Amino acid sequence: MERKLGHFGLADLYAERRYRKHPSFLDAVEQLLDWSRIERKLKKKLRRSEENCAGVKAYPALCMFKVLLLQSWYELSDLDMEMALYDRYSFSRFVGLSLDEDVPDHTTICRFRNLLAEKKCLQKLLNEVNGQLASQGKLVKSGCVMDATIISSAAHPRKQVDVEMVATDREEDDGNHSQVTVSYSNDAEAAWTRKGAHYHYGYKGHMAVEATKGFILTGHVTPANCSDTTELKRLVRGARMPAKARVYADKGFCSQSNREVLGKRKLKNGIMDKATRGHPLSHRQKHRNRLISAVRGIVERSFGTLKRTYGLCRASYLGIAKVEGEFLLAALAFNLKKAVSVSFP
Repeated sequence: MERKLGHFGLADLYAERRYRKHPSFLDAVEQLLDWSRIERKLKKKLRRSEENCAGVKAYPALCMFKVLLLQSWYELSDLDMEMALYDRYSFSRFVGLSLDEDVPDHTTICRFRNLLAEKKCLQKLLNEVNGQLASQGKLVKSGCVMDATIISSAAHPRKQVDVEMVATDREEDDGNHSQVTVSYSNDAEAAWTRKGAHYHYGYKGHMAVEATKGFILTGHVTPANCSDTTELKRLVRGARMPAKARVYADKGFCSQSNREVLGKRKLKNGIMDKATRGHPLSHRQKHRNRLISAVRGIVERSFGTLKRTYGLCRASYLGIAKVEGEFLLAALAFNLKKAVSVSFP
């Protein structure tokens, strides 16, 4: 059972009179989308009922989703987000809470974020937001750029060797045997990788962005040792590019199988060529790589913003599902902020 919110009283009326006359960023975001469509998707995917909300009425899914967006925009922890909802009228106004209503506590915020990750509905919400932006002419899928970046694990890697004595049942064996387990941290799904001369422990965020303005189309997370080459098919499927659009990617995606994937979907090949032993690049291939490299810069800028502004240099949670949820929430916040702040022709 959900709480009924939005019944604003006299306190909200007086607060509204003191509210700024010019629209704020949050007002612009509120006007940007048809939030009822997002609410329907949340309700359909989560199917929250009295059984899974026993004892306490749940906050509306749309309210909680907006809380998570605020967290991403302002880089707030769960506890800081709870306090900000009490202190900042613009925040409570954006999520639909009146001044005389209780705000979600930090454990409620944490549980809802975990629920979104568990139900795997964040990519569907990203598709819905992108679809609305496309219908407004703000997002045009003329091409996309794919790449990956390292996201350090929230756990510090520490080599730990566990020795366990294992009993044997063979008569010729005398005594017990030992079983050795080597682990590096309590983040079991993270992995090591090397980039240049440096080693990294964590995850790899794979992403496809729109080639002209840099809106994020799709993304997912794998262990850091996963090869970029194997992830193109999943990115192409998630990006939903129209036929004859060009897909740009660096040499890490260069393979015959990936070229065949693009061909089957009638997409133009913009993957950089890679030299092999005994087969150096021709002058034409080098020139083509330079042209592709100039276009690829937009995905690097998007990654830079996600790391600098949305805290994705280092994951805040453990495990692929939660890190991917954090990644996609940052992508949603990124797209909405870009749609509001960028001037369109």
